[in-house]
Amino acid sequence: MVTFEPVRDWELVARVHIRSWLVRLRRRGHKDSYLNNQFRCLQQFFKWLAEEEIPNPMRKLKPATVVPEPVPVFEKDATKRILEMPGSRGARGKACRVRDTAIIMLLRDTGMRRQELAGLTVDDVSVSDRRALVTGKGGKRRFVKFTFETAKALDRYLRQRAKHSHAHLPHLWLSQKGGALSASGNYQMVRRRAERAGVEGAYLHRYRHDFSHRYLDNGGSEGELMELNGWDSRQMLRRYGRSAAASRAQRSYDRIMCGVA
Repeated sequence: MVTFEPVRDWELVARVHIRSWLVRLRRRGHKDSYLNNQFRCLQQFFKWLAEEEIPNPMRKLKPATVVPEPVPVFEKDATKRILEMPGSRGARGKACRVRDTAIIMLLRDTGMRRQELAGLTVDDVSVSDRRALVTGKGGKRRFVKFTFETAKALDRYLRQRAKHSHAHLPHLWLSQKGGALSASGNYQMVRRRAERAGVEGAYLHRYRHDFSHRYLDNGGSEGELMELNGWDSRQMLRRYGRSAAASRAQRSYDRIMCGVA
């Protein structure tokens, strides 16, 4: 691999330096999407320098081609296995299990973002209507729906929460030590329970992937999914649309070629 002395002046940066930098990023294991983002950020910077009459070494360079990757979704029984894992014993362990079950089931049913989940208040949730009012990016608010099963889990948690020493707080999710459960706390809880259940890759955003894929795969419309997920752009929608279409095609193959209903 060709090495270069450190360049300390932007005017001395050449095309070969940028290519070498991109190669190093790739060898470190970064995805094409990351390389593409880094390239475009640097490209904008050099465009600004060009306006200041400094040579632009990126003028004829092109960003990496981003190949769409399959949407990471859970195995069919992954959430069931996570929920069935026994927690700590005693009253405190039981209380955590009730809360954690409600959190995981709400994630499964709505695919809401981690900050949206952590930001929920008691008043945001209506068990009788089976819906929650979430605050998304840019302060935009929207309603999401959840199933009867999740409504029961939330009702059980709310009855337990009323006995908490910090029940007066507006936050929906309370930690056992006192105060609100943070987005990081939710992440740690899901990861810990998933590891015990032998489920890999159970990060919070994967529930968003999984929900979006299942909604379209089961016949939901793209416009409905955009509303439920709080998307303004169709960029993410196209990715999930491909994933659901691939899933339907595989089922059709089994039905047509293998006689599997």
